[in-house]
Amino acid sequence: MKHFLIICLVFCCNTLTGTAQSYQQRTDSLQRLLGKAVSDTDRIRLMGELSSNFMNIGKPTEAYDFGARALRLGRQVPYAYYKALAHYRMGYVYLMQAVNDSAIAQYDSARQLLAPGSLSPAAGSLYLKCNNNIAFAYANDGYSEKAMELIISSLPLILALKDTFMYAATVHNVAAGLTNTDDYTKAYPYSQEDLRYMQLKGRPEEIAESFLSSALLMLYMDSLSRGERYLDTAAMHLKALGPSALWARYYSYRSRYYTAAGQPGPAAIACDKAFEELKQFDRRTNRYDVYTAQEKLQEAKGDLRAARAAAAKRYEMALEDEAASFVLSSLEAMASYSRKTGDLRQAYDDLEKYVHFKDSIDKKQTAFKLKEMEAKLQAARKEQQIASLQGRARLQRYLLWGVSIVLGLTVLFFLYVIRQRKVRMGQQIRVIEQARQMEITDALLKGEERERTRMARDLHDGLGGTLAGLKLHLARIAQNSGTQQGPLRQVAEQLGTSVHELRRIARNMMPESLLKLGLEPALKDLCENMLSPQLQVVFNAYNIRQDISPRIQTMIYRIVQELLHNAARHSGARKVLLQCSQEADTFFITVEDNGKGFNTGDHHSGIGLSSVRSRVELLKGNMQIDSGENGTIINIELYVTDSHRG
Repeated sequence: MKHFLIICLVFCCNTLTGTAQSYQQRTDSLQRLLGKAVSDTDRIRLMGELSSNFMNIGKPTEAYDFGARALRLGRQVPYAYYKALAHYRMGYVYLMQAVNDSAIAQYDSARQLLAPGSLSPAAGSLYLKCNNNIAFAYANDGYSEKAMELIISSLPLILALKDTFMYAATVHNVAAGLTNTDDYTKAYPYSQEDLRYMQLKGRPEEIAESFLSSALLMLYMDSLSRGERYLDTAAMHLKALGPSALWARYYSYRSRYYTAAGQPGPAAIACDKAFEELKQFDRRTNRYDVYTAQEKLQEAKGDLRAARAAAAKRYEMALEDEAASFVLSSLEAMASYSRKTGDLRQAYDDLEKYVHFKDSIDKKQTAFKLKEMEAKLQAARKEQQIASLQGRARLQRYLLWGVSIVLGLTVLFFLYVIRQRKVRMGQQIRVIEQARQMEITDALLKGEERERTRMARDLHDGLGGTLAGLKLHLARIAQNSGTQQGPLRQVAEQLGTSVHELRRIARNMMPESLLKLGLEPALKDLCENMLSPQLQVVFNAYNIRQDISPRIQTMIYRIVQELLHNAARHSGARKVLLQCSQEADTFFITVEDNGKGFNTGDHHSGIGLSSVRSRVELLKGNMQIDSGENGTIINIELYVTDSHRG
């Protein structure tokens, strides 16, 4: 854990570089803006920035005060981002004071408020900073593997957010992590990529930071020429910045370069300058660099007691900061210097402390790994429980949907059954109504036929016989009186005409030919009786059977009689064609005339056609009428089955 603290700091946290004057100016500006802020979210943001700025100018008390105020206000706002931002700023205060447990707790609270699956660019960037700073804190505590794991876990989100700066920071931290594990060869390409990015897009302080980190890596790889070149480049950018916290690091690394190059004089001057820079920017992280540079310088000069004293100062700091890697490296160096100076008792004490602390660290790391494994186990169990609950919920949803579908289908089935029952009932009612109407119509027609028969008989036998007797009596009177050509004879002739007309009417009401000869002769007789100079009637009959019941024959006769009378009376036709035929139990009637036609839309209102239609319906037949200026064609189809025979 020798180098991670120093290398990754600027990228993981807020920017640490800058001049004291610029930080103070920024702090003054932020305080003015805070006084004018009108929204709680603006106050949280400004308080957080003030907290970080006070930390950067070495005022941790003020930094903690503004960080705590931002936290309190963050609890009152409904926005997760600003709550997380307050935790992030407070985490920075703890991190810069090496209070790593508290820093991790604050950053973890911020991460929990930010769901990685649905982050805005700003929230995603904040999440990544929290993740990297947690890695930084773990690295300080000696958990380098955990730190690297966290850094690598950030890569998918970085790629999703397309955050090139955070990508560069991650590359920087990977290089630092590999340097920390003394894997310099693997760290080198990441360090070079970091330099390339910073030279293209970095700000001066970021460029200087990258060159300082790369210079330290070159010193560890014994590439002094490249280390010197990187230090020169860093110095060029630092001069453009003016006073900066990075100068202490620069002089520390410059001192180590001179020490490695065998130039103790320039190394001592650089080390003294590093201590001078600490007076302006007293950062504990910078003190680690300065004490390490002082140790290496005294060791190179042969003053091992002074070297041990520098290592002891670093050890005391590391104990206070609970920086395990620096504690171990410092104790190891102290024991070595004590042994080399002949102070074996002190060397034994240093080694005993080293072993004791190493054991405690190993136990702590073992406990941490066990705790982490337990957390993973608990998480796996929770995932199983969640999966089980989700499976049950899914099954319940399926059951609910299934029951709902069954109930829905049942309801629809019952509605369908009820509807069909209503339809069938309606149909039955209509059938019953039609049957009732048929019965009424049949009864009316039967009554009509009986009345026609009675009236025809009465007219023919009663009134007709009486009138015939009167005619004969008048004829004898006229003969006896010798007035053959007088009025009496005219009365007798008129009376004879009346008798003839009366008998014709009686015959039409109940034709004797229908009763005695059957349907076909009756229809033929009907057509012949309608012949006149003004009207020609043509009758064609085909396959008319004799076994049609008398009642149906009468109904067919009345249908034809009504149609012929309508044609003769209303159409003005000079020719009428009647065609009757039979196929099995189906009887066909066609009446065609060359009259003037009529409006078929009004045919229901005519008494004659209504009578025809009633008889057709009674015989379960159908009728089609085609009427125009050139005449009318009526086609009727009747069913004369046994069920209709009376």
